[in-house]
Amino acid sequence: MTTPTGIDRDAPVIARHEIVINAPLDTVWRLQTDVNNWPAWQTDITTARLDGPFEPGNSFTWTSYGFTVTSTIYAVAERARTLWGGANLGIRVPTNGSAPRHPPAPTWPRTNPSAASQYKPMPPGCNRSWTSH
Repeated sequence: MTTPTGIDRDAPVIARHEIVINAPLDTVWRLQTDVNNWPAWQTDITTARLDGPFEPGNSFTWTSYGFTVTSTIYAVAERARTLWGGANLGIRVPTNGSAPRHPPAPTWPRTNPSAASQYKPMPPGCNRSWTSH
């Protein structure tokens, strides 16, 4: 498998999420990249574990809606962009996240996951739960 450089634009499920957060970029970046503490603020994630720094080549395991996924970090542009992905039950979910700052204060994180499966159609509910982060 080649290392992804973005989401799967041909996937049957592509989601786009944006939110304005009235917090400094450093705070938002720390929350997004501190995988071990995801369950503290993302209530649909029950476990998350990254051993080592949030950097390309490292992997982390997380559980959401009863699915446990091991994701690999593909790209990190400090305080600007992450690209990571994993698979479970044949469903591949590369996720592109960015955190642009809009002066003077808010940070505007964006998440763009895509989901594709070797199964046709994809299992019920997975497009809602896995792309809602």
